[in-house]
Amino acid sequence: MSELDGNSYSDLQKFSEFRRKELGKLYKPYLDVTDRYGQLICELSTLLGKPPPSDVQEKVIRDLMADVFDNLYESRNIILTGQLNVAYPLIRRVYESLSLLVLCALDVQTAQKWQGGKQISNSEVRKGLGKHPFGEKEENLRELYKFFSEASHPNRELIPERYLGEGNEFVFGAIGMPDLVMLTDYCLKHLDLWFWFAAVISTVLAPKTDQDSTTYRTKYLAIAKDAQECGDWLRIEFNRLLKEMQNKID
Repeated sequence: MSELDGNSYSDLQKFSEFRRKELGKLYKPYLDVTDRYGQLICELSTLLGKPPPSDVQEKVIRDLMADVFDNLYESRNIILTGQLNVAYPLIRRVYESLSLLVLCALDVQTAQKWQGGKQISNSEVRKGLGKHPFGEKEENLRELYKFFSEASHPNRELIPERYLGEGNEFVFGAIGMPDLVMLTDYCLKHLDLWFWFAAVISTVLAPKTDQDSTTYRTKYLAIAKDAQECGDWLRIEFNRLLKEMQNKID
């Protein structure tokens, strides 16, 4: 009897736990390095829990840091069930909040505008970051935004066929076999967001604490190095899986 046997609401949690366990083994390097990033940011947050923000700009950055962290954390739980269509909106939220955080860190007027309740579109954020010497290329940001936007809305290409009544009797939750090509690509994008997030927060907020800067920097750089190596591994895995899929089609 398979661990994924069952066809009731009460079985959904069992499916999710099974997928997380199995995919966690396959993607252990990714799991380990994102855990370490999470631990680093949690430690930093604890240190920031005593001194109040020095100004409106720092207050905004702290709030956006929490929003980015929560969505990064929860989206990984969903990614590791293979339910990428459910994880997409969370990752889009990460991208948008993180982009806004970076611009607010670079431009105090944007931070004040946002704190005042003004709407700041992602288009404005991309343009602002594209113009700033320490920002990001607008073209690169636009490509990411396009990916996350398309994936956040229902479309035939990204919503998997469930074949209910066409060989499958129960198709909800994590019972379906995940697409490892897409999952690997998504792990890579998720890891890239962690890399960007930790770099910005470590630069902007770590100096605001009374911790030893050398110790923190050493820890951060070690994680960043492992994240880059994990990214290389995920790219190799993606290309291998993609080639295998293409060979099956041919």
